[in-house]
Amino acid sequence: MPFALHHTIRPATDFWVWKIEESEEEIRKGLPITQSLENRLAQVKQEKHRIEVFAVQQLLQKAELDPESLYHDAQGIPRLPQQHISITHAKGYAGIVVGSLPNGVDIEAHREQVQKIRSKFVHSSESFAASTAELIQLWTAKEAVYKAAEVPGLQLNKQLLIAPFEEATARVEHPTKEKTYALHFFDLEQHQATVAIENP
Repeated sequence: MPFALHHTIRPATDFWVWKIEESEEEIRKGLPITQSLENRLAQVKQEKHRIEVFAVQQLLQKAELDPESLYHDAQGIPRLPQQHISITHAKGYAGIVVGSLPNGVDIEAHREQVQKIRSKFVHSSESFAASTAELIQLWTAKEAVYKAAEVPGLQLNKQLLIAPFEEATARVEHPTKEKTYALHFFDLEQHQATVAIENP
């Protein structure tokens, strides 16, 4: 099984990654096909996206979570009854973070195109991120914090600030929310992953 990573970030937060190499038939083996899963699959037409759904189901099973307890709210944000969860997909990977505090996760492949959109997400204080690899790391950090913050319309290049990577912190400066976040970085074979966890 191409299960790639389980990392306990802190006692109440775990990060799980699945490296997707299977066909749809292979990846659905051993999974209970619940009504909620059937409903979700009915909305997903492309095979690669269906495979991503099954990869997340495999990770829920690895995390010993009841797949029936996962639902998506009106904004499409994944929810669990007792814990916070964040989900990400990238080409060849799926990941989840489950924990007691608001969290977010993002995985991205290293792509040169990130240089073309840097003005859309890079703040003037973030000049430390210049190379493609650094910009991908910055992008995943911003996406992870964006998911954790849940502030509609949050401007990545003005209201979401990442400290130099060695500090592993971020902050949101928005009229409705001012919070800081701890960042955790992971390298995944030509991909970068970041987990953001809200500071209590």
